Amino acid sequence: MPPPFGAGSSSLLVRIGIGCFALGLIAVAVVFGMFAAGAHDLPLWLNLAAMLAPVGFGLALLGMFRQARRRAAPAGPVGSSA
Repeated sequence: MPPPFGAGSSSLLVRIGIGCFALGLIAVAVVFGMFAAGAHDLPLWLNLAAMLAPVGFGLALLGMFRQARRRAAPAGPVGSSA
């Protein structure tokens, strides 16, 4: 029987993805704020940190797909009639 949905049921990959996505969104907000303030040559690390948002989104999606496939996997061999 699969574990119930709840607080402890998310996989590690989903948690890492959500964290990366959140850090990327913060970096994007900082980039927009600095551009609005008139800054033009932003540091490379800030632009790379903004790339964490799509990477984190992809990791979270991958983790959710793996989690859904694991829950949908049949318990016994295929074709067995018990």
